[in-house]
Amino acid sequence: MRRYLATLVPASIVTVGVALAHPVMAKRMVSDFDVAQPAFQLLGRPVGGTKPATATAAYLTSSRIAAVGEGALVIDADSGKLIRTDKAGKNIAQLDIGQNAGLLAFDPVASTAYVADRLNNRVAVIRIGDKLEITGTLQTPVEPYGVALAPDRKTLLVTTIADRTLVAYDLASSKEKWRTALAREPRGLAISPDGSRALVAYLATGTVDEIDLVETHAAEHVALSTAGSPRRCRRCGNDGDTFARGSFALTFMGDHQAVVPFQRETPVQQLAGSENTGSYGGGFEPPLTHQLAFLSMTGERTNQITATISQHQPRALAWDGAHDALYVAGMGTDTILQIKNASQVSITQGLSTTVKSGKDACGPDGLAVTSSGNVLVWCSFTRNVERVDFVDAKGELAAATKMNAGPALVASTMGDKQHLGMVLFHSAEPQISQRGALACASCHPDGRADGLSWRIDKHELQTPLLTGRVVGTHPYKWDGGDPTLRDSLTSTMKRLGGIGLDKPQTDALAAYVEGLPAVRTPTRDGQMVARGKKLFDSDAGCRSCHDGANYTDQERHKFSGTLSESDTPSLIGIAASAPYFHDGSAATLEALLRDRGAVHGMAETSNLNDQQIADLTAFLETL
Repeated sequence: MRRYLATLVPASIVTVGVALAHPVMAKRMVSDFDVAQPAFQLLGRPVGGTKPATATAAYLTSSRIAAVGEGALVIDADSGKLIRTDKAGKNIAQLDIGQNAGLLAFDPVASTAYVADRLNNRVAVIRIGDKLEITGTLQTPVEPYGVALAPDRKTLLVTTIADRTLVAYDLASSKEKWRTALAREPRGLAISPDGSRALVAYLATGTVDEIDLVETHAAEHVALSTAGSPRRCRRCGNDGDTFARGSFALTFMGDHQAVVPFQRETPVQQLAGSENTGSYGGGFEPPLTHQLAFLSMTGERTNQITATISQHQPRALAWDGAHDALYVAGMGTDTILQIKNASQVSITQGLSTTVKSGKDACGPDGLAVTSSGNVLVWCSFTRNVERVDFVDAKGELAAATKMNAGPALVASTMGDKQHLGMVLFHSAEPQISQRGALACASCHPDGRADGLSWRIDKHELQTPLLTGRVVGTHPYKWDGGDPTLRDSLTSTMKRLGGIGLDKPQTDALAAYVEGLPAVRTPTRDGQMVARGKKLFDSDAGCRSCHDGANYTDQERHKFSGTLSESDTPSLIGIAASAPYFHDGSAATLEALLRDRGAVHGMAETSNLNDQQIADLTAFLETL
């Protein structure tokens, strides 16, 4: 990663926000405001037991990678290929699934894998042998992502992103058994070893869902706590509310314990006695930390404790039950953290190691534990498997790690420029933000949005959706102040306090953002959509500003609210971009259409009845 970020723009051009343009200021910021991020710090009393939790099969948790014999099975989201490797990490078999693929679960008894084909609304059932062969297909609601096998290996659970559902399939008949509604942006999925419950992780809700698998199949929201987090801002007049975001993965440790990595975001904080400086969140303190939530589910009560970690964008984790060791991967920092006695009250920090393929960034997006207790890492940037030996020859946790990097398994579908942009998008580096506290992907996980409104230049400004919504929608920013995407990226890095990227790097980052695919739209009633389109085109007056292929006139307009002028946003992917308006004051599309946000005068919706509101909402959600 350092190779990618070697050439920088002159620091003197960074003059907005908390930039490090002046050496005296830089020294002051480091000495007065920097608070070191601990490698692992519990914020309260552990919730574990006095003995290790019971074993948890790997197929109970959705993942990018699974251990198969001495090798691995991995699904590459970039190329959409399912690949089997040998012990050395070499490609010995591969199969096309579909680009932007979801996760997998592997049944070692039946030598069968279940892989989410996010693009084609299916789970591919694949026999794993010397060759990889599709033996069946499970048709799913729109955009499957997480897959997990029940303990009896007879039922498969699947999360779907666009249709926001959890579906259970009977594997003998390939038929749906039941489904339950989920919140927006569901991702990872895990099932308890006793089969009593499942957990679903979310990008933008600050919760996990606990689903009863025995009786009701109903989902209960469990808030990820940030209450135990210490006040890190030494000079803030007020520490704003904090929010849990960016939960891609989770796993059980035994029947009643689970762990969920997430980001803790503080979008509004101010310096004492002064207004916002122009940086994200306000003030100098980094507004984002990375944490683990340890959940203990006994009876009808869920207890939890959080821990702060230094792994930026913790996208993957795996638990080695035999050694009671938890492993967490940070995509933004290329590091793996080991936590010993993870399911016990004696929990403690273990080893931490960096994973890279030579000088190139790894981008760890999947972890799997081998039968010996060592860890397989899927490097999504270099598309290879790295083996990290955390266990010594005696079968005990080692005092130091040993790295074994396999070769690249498959070519990227991206050109060199776009691929570099992908790496930069996920990079937690001082070039992007002050002290590398944030990456683009921090607020835009999966190219989406964290659902928060950030304090910037005396305004609360909502995080916009990026994926599929950038090309042809200039100018950028909520006030339309940046004429080009390059301008917008540069000004964002200034607001983040970053030193800055050079022009080729900025162009690469823009190329990646421009290439992000549009979000998948949810299934909606066709008649409602048709009626809603008619309203959109005529009675509601939406077309006057939201016209053309991208549903924007690319102009700025005066409305009530905190901005003197507001840029017309594209409506592409609007179902995935809540909350709404520049300040996020309308929580839902219905609230927007009923004029319940802070911005008024945008459309003629006051005379619409309930059915018309529902129809117009249905149409908008299909854009």
